[in-house]
Amino acid sequence: MDIKSLFNTKQTILESKLSVLLEHPVTKGEHCESAWIDFFRSFLPNKYAVDKGFVFDSKGNVSDQIDIIIYDALYAPLIFGTDAGEKFITAESVYAVFESKPKINKKTLAYANNKIESVNVLERSARGVINAGKYYPPRNLTKIIGGILSIDSINIDKIEKHLNLFKYIDLGCAIKNHSFLVNRESKLSLLHASGEETVLAFFYMILDELYKLGTVAGIDIRNYANANLDNFKFDLDKK
Repeated sequence: MDIKSLFNTKQTILESKLSVLLEHPVTKGEHCESAWIDFFRSFLPNKYAVDKGFVFDSKGNVSDQIDIIIYDALYAPLIFGTDAGEKFITAESVYAVFESKPKINKKTLAYANNKIESVNVLERSARGVINAGKYYPPRNLTKIIGGILSIDSINIDKIEKHLNLFKYIDLGCAIKNHSFLVNRESKLSLLHASGEETVLAFFYMILDELYKLGTVAGIDIRNYANANLDNFKFDLDKK
């Protein structure tokens, strides 16, 4: 089986779908989000759910509207939905957030960075978990991956220059141009791919970034309960 050929086909289909949608300015934003959501759902393991919507915390804070949210599908509680298909997702459950734009440039990078920041600044708690009857202390909170998705883009050197200003963007994909992964270990640099490997490289980038996160920390649902109940309060000092 030629995996590269399969993803070349997927890239062609996605590019064609987005190109058609972008010709309809009234609904292009919503439908482009849906195309990317379908793309992620087509290959991500079942532990991940993918939707558009909002992220909220136990303090009542809510993020900006987010185009694509990758979140925990197994243990995420309090997933509220609207008739428009938007989900309200607990901050502790989120793995990654993406913004979808027709083109990556300085303006859309800034816009995406602000959207991603609105998720990162939310309050998140962590609670120990019980597995096979054994208690495990809470793990450290995981990073929330942030990215931008498009069909077209400025050149990669300009993106690298602009990303010094936008710390919440970790990766991106412009299917007609390139995909990139940001390295901030010392001086900012980009790992990138182009041409027929654009989508295939992005596929491996997001899977590797999700692998590094493992599973999100256990959510302390008591914080949400105590914020919403008047006559009943959990003791947060207990495990």
